Amino acid sequence: MGKESTVLGKEGETIAVDHLIEKGYEILERNFRSQQGEIDIIAKENGFLVFVEVKMYSIGSYGTPLGAIRKPKKESIIHAARTYLLKNNIKDVNCRFDVLAIYRSWKGLSSFDLIKDAFHVG
Repeated sequence: MGKESTVLGKEGETIAVDHLIEKGYEILERNFRSQQGEIDIIAKENGFLVFVEVKMYSIGSYGTPLGAIRKPKKESIIHAARTYLLKNNIKDVNCRFDVLAIYRSWKGLSSFDLIKDAFHVG
């Protein structure tokens, strides 16, 4: 990932946290890393432990949020989620994977597309 996209990604995660809090999510952790993956945001929402992948789009971007998460990316997110559950001794909890797309206009305004339960394990 280049420097510009890294900065854009970090900015997106900060915007995402604020948006998720507004939507009733309780943020537990940001940028959780395992050996084989990373989760942008881990939160609780309506009885679910939610692993959130953030995608930031600006003018000139193309594709869809779900299209940007191909099989290897899903596998790395799932691995990180399993590691988080194991590391924190979390059992018998409902989990899901959400994707939050943030679209930035040239005026700096943001719009959001929150896709709950975007993909599944297995």
